[in-house]
Amino acid sequence: MKEGENLQKIAAGTQDGHILIWDLKTKCVVKEWLGNSCSSILWLHSHSPEELWTHGRHDRIKLWDISASSPKVKVQYPISDYLGFSQSHLTNVDNTKLLAIPGPNQEGVTIWDIDMKFKVCSLLPSDPTSCGSLMQVRWVKIETNVGLIVVYESGHISLWGWSNRKIISEAQVSENPICLTFDDKTQTGIIGTASEKVFLFHISNEFMVSVTKELHITNAGLSSCIIRPDGKLLVTGGWDSRIRIFSNQKHKPLAVLHYHKKTVESLAYSTSNVECFGSRFLLAAGSSDKSISLWNLFT
Repeated sequence: MKEGENLQKIAAGTQDGHILIWDLKTKCVVKEWLGNSCSSILWLHSHSPEELWTHGRHDRIKLWDISASSPKVKVQYPISDYLGFSQSHLTNVDNTKLLAIPGPNQEGVTIWDIDMKFKVCSLLPSDPTSCGSLMQVRWVKIETNVGLIVVYESGHISLWGWSNRKIISEAQVSENPICLTFDDKTQTGIIGTASEKVFLFHISNEFMVSVTKELHITNAGLSSCIIRPDGKLLVTGGWDSRIRIFSNQKHKPLAVLHYHKKTVESLAYSTSNVECFGSRFLLAAGSSDKSISLWNLFT
């Protein structure tokens, strides 16, 4: 979701590569354009009302200027021979913006300094055959330390030190990871899998990764997961079209939302108050049924 002083909007990417932006007050599409002619849009990120990052599968990472009526690409970064579904992720380290992009090949991650337009490094496991394909990547911040969590097809959870290109800590789950999220405040992460198992993990102040909990859902397969910005709720989006909500403290199921007709592909929370919905934490869910639902729950 994108928010400004007098502007509250939501952006979405489609499976055929289009990008749409809605005004939440009028509930109307205000911009639509083709962002990726090759395939689907896997990732969107905005840190200002004028710019939008997009990740097109089999294409490139692009930063769009969306202030004009016709969005234009300001800068773009290549994806090197990666054919999977991992999203990219952006962080800020000492006023340096670092972008993690899947690739090269199926196992690697490439890190770019986007202010200097400089490729910092590529992170590749020493034994790629034992890890399998890279499934998802995400930056984590614990106190003053910044690392990169990478989950692989084998179930390995690897915490990389991006500056020395070494794995700091590692754990493993018993299933194939599909989706990943992490909350810096609670130091808790979620891994959704192709099975009925959902794994919670923790990163200590010493940057040690440990799997702390195994949850079970009724129907196998998750495509998305998120932790509410205040750290109180865990939310998953399933292949069975359900949105499931758990408490983060006791890990108890609180609700199962059945609105969509197909897989819930993506989840996002607003990071500040959305006035037109009277919600501090508005949940958006995007589905392969070509619809987006908005939820104001447990506020």
